[in-house]
Amino acid sequence: MYTNMFQNFNKDSDKTFAPVLKFNQLVADNFTALTNLQLDAARQYAEIGLAQLQLGSQVKDAQSLVNMGTKQLETMTRISQQMMEDAKKLADLAQEFKTGLETIATDAPK
Repeated sequence: MYTNMFQNFNKDSDKTFAPVLKFNQLVADNFTALTNLQLDAARQYAEIGLAQLQLGSQVKDAQSLVNMGTKQLETMTRISQQMMEDAKKLADLAQEFKTGLETIATDAPK
């Protein structure tokens, strides 16, 4: 009698907690991906900033100042493109998370 009760309890608890475990895994995966995205973005923007600092330190005459202005325009274009790429990556990550949540909600026992 007690054996059946414990077996039923184990079976029911697996069904009950499976969506919670899936949700926890989804959150952990999403947090990992978001952290990696932020670290990559920070590294890339730091590299851009350091390159500009180096470029500014090499200005010695009027021609190098003009060259620096041209390079800064190129850098602004690069930053703009980088920001759009980062926004797309973030939107894709949010969409994946939303899809995962919908799947968990659909598969959860009623």
